[in-house]
Amino acid sequence: MEAVLDRIEDGIAVFIIKPTEEEIEMPQSKLPAHLKEGDLVSISSNGTITKNEVATDDAKARIAAKLERLRKQNGR
Repeated sequence: MEAVLDRIEDGIAVFIIKPTEEEIEMPQSKLPAHLKEGDLVSISSNGTITKNEVATDDAKARIAAKLERLRKQNGR
């Protein structure tokens, strides 16, 4: 399943599952060390988490472009 690492609170990682927007939690200790909030991942049926580098980079670029358009609209 595809998901986004939404946040980490008190040692618990919270993922938002796509496209249902369902939340799942797992111990932060089960995460790969390089994972951070906002990363897009695949979670296998056995719980293995793999970062989707291309999708993460694409999403960050889309968000940066949207922020830039908003700044220009607001005269900044």
